Amino acid sequence: MHARELLVAVAVLAVVRDARASTLDLYGFGMRAPALAGTGVATANDYESVYANPAGLAEVTEKRATVGAVIADFRTKMDGDIVGDSSSGTVLGGVVPIPLEGWAEDRFALGFGFYVPNQALNRVRAPFPGVPQFALLENRTHVIAIQFAVGVKLTEKLSVGAGVIVLAALRGGIDVTTDANQNFSADSEQRLIAQFSPVLGARWKASSRLTYGLVARAPVRSDYDIVVTSDLGDALPLTLPEIRIAGTAQYDPLIVAAEAAWRPSEKLLFVGHLAYHRWSAYPLPTKNPVPATPDQQPPGFKDRPVPRLAVEWMREVGPVTLSMRAGYAFMWSPAPEMKGQQSLLDNHRHVLSLGLGVMLSKGPLPVRVDLFTQWHRLQKRTHVKDPELQQEGEMPLFDRIGTSGNVFVAGAALGLDL
Repeated sequence: MHARELLVAVAVLAVVRDARASTLDLYGFGMRAPALAGTGVATANDYESVYANPAGLAEVTEKRATVGAVIADFRTKMDGDIVGDSSSGTVLGGVVPIPLEGWAEDRFALGFGFYVPNQALNRVRAPFPGVPQFALLENRTHVIAIQFAVGVKLTEKLSVGAGVIVLAALRGGIDVTTDANQNFSADSEQRLIAQFSPVLGARWKASSRLTYGLVARAPVRSDYDIVVTSDLGDALPLTLPEIRIAGTAQYDPLIVAAEAAWRPSEKLLFVGHLAYHRWSAYPLPTKNPVPATPDQQPPGFKDRPVPRLAVEWMREVGPVTLSMRAGYAFMWSPAPEMKGQQSLLDNHRHVLSLGLGVMLSKGPLPVRVDLFTQWHRLQKRTHVKDPELQQEGEMPLFDRIGTSGNVFVAGAALGLDL
């Protein structure tokens, strides 16, 4: 490897991208919950419960396997120019009641859920501080998410559950050396490791018409840490310091959500949801590559509430049960005005969702088909830099920038009772 190739390799490692929210936080998990604007704390009772609320698994009575797909088109804009693109992934889920006897009979169930991106298991790109990027809207949602949970019915009214969300983190190193002919060579090793985040939930059936749910999810993150070392001998008349390319590729905050579900009739369901998102712990997307680099300004994100409303209407047509779903959520942006060094841009979002469920209950293998679509509308926002808030001798990369756009998401899944 020649010196020019070495510099190109290092430059490739610094392609600009910042820490994003995962697909779990952006859309919800599964098909029914996203169709209901990301609710489900008080209503999910299938594989979606592993994320929405593990306590919902206590209602599982049949083994079920589900496979589906999700696609998203990010039409996010900066000063009118589209900077987003598309992503897609596969959804896998399943639930299994645990056959126990005595008091524990029909009280325990296990669930699992996977989101597997179609392009890469984990893609990491590190931003230069100050380069304007959408901080939370991911136009390349490439990180695998694995979820497991168990639900327990303590009484006829009270259920609890616990689970874990696992994201892939990237660790590795690049060692640059020279051979006897003074040619550069690089030995690269990267590996994926697991980062775990617990999920705890409870559900209370106050009556046949009213159910309450509560869930707490620890921060979910996918970090990367790659150390570049060099031993160039006499090939270059200088000594290169150790370079550490590290940061956070995906980040979801601590979330505590409460939800109430009301059934005025067997065919109609109304859901109200309020969540607390602790965005104040949002980490810097990238750490400084060398110790001598001046400290970065903190992101300064704020904690935010997130309200959601949803409705589901069911109708039986012969052996088929149709479920029509709709929902709305307001995603209050945690990002302050980016007047200083950082340019982690974000917008308030209005999320509208629609969905359809079709269940064929008769036959040797009962079949469920679920569809959903979401429209994320970004409120227009303008960021104006303040030169006095820049680091000494540094000029802002822009004076004023406007952000807006849309995100379109759709998914479909097939489930079989086994």
